[in-house]
Amino acid sequence: MKVLYILPISWGGIPHYTAELANAVSKYADVIVIKPKDSNDELFSENVEIINIFEPIQFSRGKELIILSTNNIKGYLSYRKLNIIGKLKPHIIHFTNLYPHSSLFMFLYKLHKDCPVICTLHSTFRSLFVPPSQYGFIWSIIHSISMFTRRMVKSNAIIVHTKQNKDDLIENGIDPRKIFVIPHGSFNIFKNYIKDVNNIVESTENCVLFFGYIQKNKGLEYFINAIHIASKKVPNIKAIIAGEGDMSKYRKIIEDKSKFEIHNRFIPNDIAAYLFQRSKIIVLPYTYHQGHSGVLLTALSFGKPIIVTNVGSLPELVENGKYGIVVPPRDPEALADAIIKILEDDRLRKKMLRNALKRAEELSWDNIAKKHLKVYREVIDMWREKIRNLRHL
Repeated sequence: MKVLYILPISWGGIPHYTAELANAVSKYADVIVIKPKDSNDELFSENVEIINIFEPIQFSRGKELIILSTNNIKGYLSYRKLNIIGKLKPHIIHFTNLYPHSSLFMFLYKLHKDCPVICTLHSTFRSLFVPPSQYGFIWSIIHSISMFTRRMVKSNAIIVHTKQNKDDLIENGIDPRKIFVIPHGSFNIFKNYIKDVNNIVESTENCVLFFGYIQKNKGLEYFINAIHIASKKVPNIKAIIAGEGDMSKYRKIIEDKSKFEIHNRFIPNDIAAYLFQRSKIIVLPYTYHQGHSGVLLTALSFGKPIIVTNVGSLPELVENGKYGIVVPPRDPEALADAIIKILEDDRLRKKMLRNALKRAEELSWDNIAKKHLKVYREVIDMWREKIRNLRHL
């Protein structure tokens, strides 16, 4: 079987997700990845054939209007090179996420007529318009455009990570027989940047990590307020905030700057690995969330206890008390209590560490790859049967 992956962007967690999946599938099938020309090549194994044909598209949280820059428009137009797929003759095409530019050229070239097409959707919404109250106005417009262009895509199957995602798609009129639920794998790729992966030692500091893009629905203000509360009980607490985006309004509410370490920029892989290794707890104080979380799945691979809010599918992954603690959203007092409990109870923290590492093994990319291969075979068989029936008409 020849599997062709389309990597549509260079930023965020999608390159890592694509690399983890492609690397694992390449043990069982021929794998090609078509991607932008950038440094993400290092993420892929030698078993994966890489074709760099797209111009990189730049994006930065807090500077969303850069999507309209001249260079980015050139980048969008470079996706017309998707017509190379005809020469590659894959048995199946898999878009590891959909963005307007990739959706447009997929629609124009009618790729689904030459071989089956699968799309992974990491988030789904019950309506076309995403609530500005959760994401901010500009980011909600971007999301809504993405939702609209997704409807142009003629895919033979859709992969989502949670039952909630599947229910959302069914409510939007998608045939449930086309929807497959496969969990997000644990992000082990960051461990490649650690010298001794069998000896991940946490810091002697009481480091608590908030990692990822700074945006409205991430609940950063509640994290900051929780640290203020927790520091009264845990004087040597250190809150690490790492991610790009607009930090201006959050800096104003930080009372004791000595308790905070801020990396307000794109975080390279080696620094990300260092921050996860160093931290004792990973916190996701989100007020709204869809699908699984790459941050959470990275935390599992490092054996870190996780604190999440009771939104979306996050509680399902944490299983309150097993891998971490679930707290109500917008509740800094409850968040602070959870942080204090884990930091002060070494036995509890070590139990959660062992559970997290075990769960990461269950969500290994080898297991995830086998689930994808089963879907690929089923979709290819259905597509071939459909083609045979059309020829007999």
